[in-house]
Amino acid sequence: MKSITAFLFSLMMIPLLAVHHEGEGHSMKDKNDFAYLSTYVIPENTNPKKLEKSLLENVETLEANGYNLCGLLRHQFGAERGFYTYCYFDDFEQFAEINDNQDPQADVKQLHADHSDHLVAVVKKGLKKRTQYILMATYTFGPYLTDNQRRKNANILYDAYNEAFEGCNLMEHFWGPELAWYVVCGYENYADFNNKANVLAGIHEERLADLKLDVMTHKDDLLIRVSN
Repeated sequence: MKSITAFLFSLMMIPLLAVHHEGEGHSMKDKNDFAYLSTYVIPENTNPKKLEKSLLENVETLEANGYNLCGLLRHQFGAERGFYTYCYFDDFEQFAEINDNQDPQADVKQLHADHSDHLVAVVKKGLKKRTQYILMATYTFGPYLTDNQRRKNANILYDAYNEAFEGCNLMEHFWGPELAWYVVCGYENYADFNNKANVLAGIHEERLADLKLDVMTHKDDLLIRVSN
């Protein structure tokens, strides 16, 4: 499967997405090697709070169904004006056990517009602190590169984010709509973001600006954690 890997999302995932979490009803033996990330776009002329309430109920249900840890994030700055959900799981045996025992045709009214799902592998677990704010940086690379060349370039970028934000996760595509890598970092507030972004800018100018990393697409999403 690694031959087709490298979700947005990247993006995503934890407390988001710190995988070494502080309890929350789950054992520290959970490996959390994979994540299920989803994006929900807010329809025009609707109240976002209505969708937010529905998604909070959804993540509670997903965790009750057997995922290790789930949560909800809300768009603040970035591409899609919407919500991002995440759940962790240890392996695809756990994923199969959860989904083979659920009704995929549940009678639920759709409140969102565009929607995407991403199943990703969590390949670097540097984010250990649960923060109110989340940066998710999504990268895709040139199609002429091998998977391992893309992976190498993603790790170069991850190292810069991880140093600047003092701990980030790196996730790579496993199943879903985009062959992408996701760097997920936390920050306490926008003053903290400013400090860490300045460090990242310095690293970029000193180490990355002259590197040919074959980035094809890139986006940053700044998200805020939503809780009950």
